[in-house]
Amino acid sequence: MMGQFLTAVLELRPSRRKAAAMERSRAAAEDLFWEVVGNQKSAADAVAAIAEPRTRLEAWRNAESVIARTILVASVKAGVPESVGQGLIRDVTMAVSSYVELRAAGHEAEWPAQTVVTEADHAAALDLFVTATTRADENEARDTLGRLAHIPGPRPMTIARSRDATLLRRSGHGSIVLALHILRASDPRSRQVDIAAGIDACTGEVTKAAKSATKLLIPVSCSKWHEQKFLSGRATLRSSLIVRRGERWFMCAQFEMAEATKQRLTGARLGVDRGVVNPVALAAVRQDGSVIATSEPLGSEVGKTIRSTEERRRAEQRRRGVVSRKHVRRLDNALHGLANRIVADAKTFGAQVVFEKLDGLKQAIVTKRPKGSRKGGWRKVMKAAQLGKLETIVAYKLKLAGMPVVRDVVAGGTSITCPACSVRDGKNRQTQAGFECVACGFNAHADTVAAVNVGRRDIAMKGIKKGGRLAPIEQDMVAQLRSRGDGGLGPLVAGLVAASGLVAVRVSAASAYDPILPGLTDAAGQKLCLCHPKSSQDDTPSGAVARSSVHKQRKGVPRQRVVQERLL
Repeated sequence: MMGQFLTAVLELRPSRRKAAAMERSRAAAEDLFWEVVGNQKSAADAVAAIAEPRTRLEAWRNAESVIARTILVASVKAGVPESVGQGLIRDVTMAVSSYVELRAAGHEAEWPAQTVVTEADHAAALDLFVTATTRADENEARDTLGRLAHIPGPRPMTIARSRDATLLRRSGHGSIVLALHILRASDPRSRQVDIAAGIDACTGEVTKAAKSATKLLIPVSCSKWHEQKFLSGRATLRSSLIVRRGERWFMCAQFEMAEATKQRLTGARLGVDRGVVNPVALAAVRQDGSVIATSEPLGSEVGKTIRSTEERRRAEQRRRGVVSRKHVRRLDNALHGLANRIVADAKTFGAQVVFEKLDGLKQAIVTKRPKGSRKGGWRKVMKAAQLGKLETIVAYKLKLAGMPVVRDVVAGGTSITCPACSVRDGKNRQTQAGFECVACGFNAHADTVAAVNVGRRDIAMKGIKKGGRLAPIEQDMVAQLRSRGDGGLGPLVAGLVAASGLVAVRVSAASAYDPILPGLTDAAGQKLCLCHPKSSQDDTPSGAVARSSVHKQRKGVPRQRVVQERLL
């Protein structure tokens, strides 16, 4: 079966005896890993020094065979089961190949080395504060203590073959257990277990009763969502990692599932605008640029989560001296909620998802905040980084849903360009949230306007030719939509009529005296008429539009006529 690969984290509930057996196998595998890796550096440097790609590939394949034989022989001597040895072959091969590829490409690469942190290291780091006499010494001591607090925990144990880690269900809706093959039959502490007849929780195949002295039966705890997604006979378990976090054990299981059916597209676009204050705003537009639906700004919980978790982290650091990763999970949950909303709307409208091209949001933060600087600015940087992470989450969720990959468009001017008359002016956005066009008076939330323009821009990109300009295509799109009763604005048409009853429309010299300005309608849906400029207000019939002319001069912009219309 060729399809999609997903990883699920399942919690294991071993007894003390089984947990001790798992820890013995894990610790033995970790020691053997570092022993084999430490002896492969010279061979890896020799392979990386080969300039010709084909020769280097052939040499690497020979090195892989040597690594596999070395691990199998060493695992027998160390008393490591063959099932765990197969996982070690994969781990060592990946670690060494990564080093070889980096060195062959001319990059600096560090050889994998084991880091061991003891209580004495923490005590020594604390002693640095006692001897610190300058601010620089104090900062160095603080950084040293921070590095020690972020040392990775115990190395996971890889189970490379699915037959060595099988998820079994006792009956159709019974409990789930993991049959984990990590013991040796010659181990004096191993016990024979009776494996009752049941079904394979992944594939749904019937399993027979059996006896084994090399397997541990460990209860598995997971949510109903995980059961329906992975343990309903529609997935195949390929490999897994056995991870220990403190006293708790987890299984990171990789499942292979059938590829999702491709969704039918309608040609619509779902524009997604991202911002620091309002993380996400959505707008669905048709293939001609008309607006189908919009959403209020979403993701306020991301900012609240960042603030609350930052406060919790400070309190936890004062109380325990270390920081957990709960805040990361809370942020991930908020981002997954936003991603689910975006994917659901894309499926509803059969739309292509379009993001602004904000490469800065996708970059990982590697620089530290200067000590003593304000934390508020760092919060904004953190939120921006989360919005970059959002695009990554949306990308893989779209693939799982059978939707096309995300497309990016240039973000310039999307939040200051009017979707009703296509006038681009920085004064259109007077506040962070407020958008009011200086030409036609259209008003809406600025992020919603940006989302509409993002979706329309992707449509315009399809019609652009080499050497062409994007702005004229977008203006022609808006001009064609203005001939409609709602101007192609759909749910945003109410924004054409300001609260004061004033609507300003910028017109060109050729169309300034047209009797009917295309696209302008009143609340009843009737087209608004422009009377001849020489006509007086007394000649204007009841229900028509009175107008006055004003001239506006801006630096670098030629004088243009702005016709202000008041609804009588």
